[in-house]
Parts: sequence; structure tokens; C-alpha cells
Amino acid sequence: MRLRNKKWTHDFLENHAEFLIDWTEDKKINSINFFQNSQPISLEIGSGKGQFLIENALQNPGINFIAMEKEKTVVGVALKKAIQTLGKEKMTNLKFLNKFAENLLMMFEPNSVDQIYLNFSDPWPKTRDAKKRLTHVNFLEIYSQILKPNGILQLKTDNDGLFEFSLEQLKETKNWKLLVETKDLYDDQKLLIGNIPTEYETKFNQLNKNINMYRIQNVKK
Repeated sequence: MRLRNKKWTHDFLENHAEFLIDWTEDKKINSINFFQNSQPISLEIGSGKGQFLIENALQNPGINFIAMEKEKTVVGVALKKAIQTLGKEKMTNLKFLNKFAENLLMMFEPNSVDQIYLNFSDPWPKTRDAKKRLTHVNFLEIYSQILKPNGILQLKTDNDGLFEFSLEQLKETKNWKLLVETKDLYDDQKLLIGNIPTEYETKFNQLNKNINMYRIQNVKK
């Protein structure tokens, strides 16, 4: 569900620009350019209200987290939540990126990302929109380029159709190795060790909806 426009978010983002990534073609996104360190990068595409990456940033200070979200209002809400939760002084490893996933190759240096998260992405249920799904083979090829060799991509979705589609798309590329696959994450206690839920994940689990998950490794040569 799209978040209703909130007028305050425009000024809020301008006043907290230090937590936003404003990339240019001559300054690609990497840890040195935007975090002033050499820590590994984890990217969440479609970060929503930010709960997942906020908690990750809190628990993993040695990793740089980028919350990518196309809706400006949602970025504003997530950033406000991050500041309230972490405090500005603890947000050295979390930044927000208000861009579309289609432009990843323009924004990121090749082999610059260690992990990508796709959490409850839009399933685009109509067949004609299949190429818009973030697990379409075209996107998998893009992720493979910006991820480091052996980098990890993790998908979570409540949509069974999207999950089946995503598994089929893996067969169309040789760049990925399937490490973990489950159609019911909460039925496997081992997989839940260290698991950080998103807002949607908590909601759907409480409704007894199964959560699909796979973890794949970039094996490009």
C-alpha cells in the first residue's frame, strides 16, 4: 500500500541531507565515497519504513547499510524513524537512497556491494509486468554486476506466485548458486537464528501467512 504524501518530508530530507546519498556519475556509490571507510556494503532495495535496516545497522556497526526506496515520502518517514531510534550520532553506517532500482548500474561501482536484500517487493501480478519484478533475470544480471564475487542476495516474500517466478528466473542465468530455499521461514528454527523481520513480515506472520525466502550467491566469473 502506497503511503499517503506527507508535506513535511520534503523539508525534513533537505534538513538531514547528511544521511542521504546524492550520487553523481563521476562519484559512484561505494564505502569510501559516501561512508569515508572501507566497510562492506549491504543494500536493501525497497526499504519501506526502514525497520529492517535500522535494526541491522544497530546490530552490525561494522557494515554500511543503504536503504534504497523510490518513494520520497517513504524515505522521509524511514529516516525520521531511524533518527528517533538510533540517534544521529549512531547513524554513521546507515544512509538512504531515493532512487529507482533500474538505475543501479549507473549509481554503483562494479563489485562494490556485499549483500542485497529484497524484502516483500511489489509482485507485479500481471503477466505483462513481469520484467518489472525485482527478481526478473534482467535484474539478476544487474545485481550480479554490482555485487562482489560470492556476494549474497536474499529474498523474502509473502507472495507465493512471485516466489515461484523468482525460482524459475534463477534457471535463466548461470551467475547464481541457490544456498537456501524455504516456503515457510517460520517453520525452520535454524533459519530464524539472527533473523530480523520487516514490518510486513511481522504482520503476515501474525496472520499465519507463510513467508517464502531464498538466499543465493553470486558465482560470476
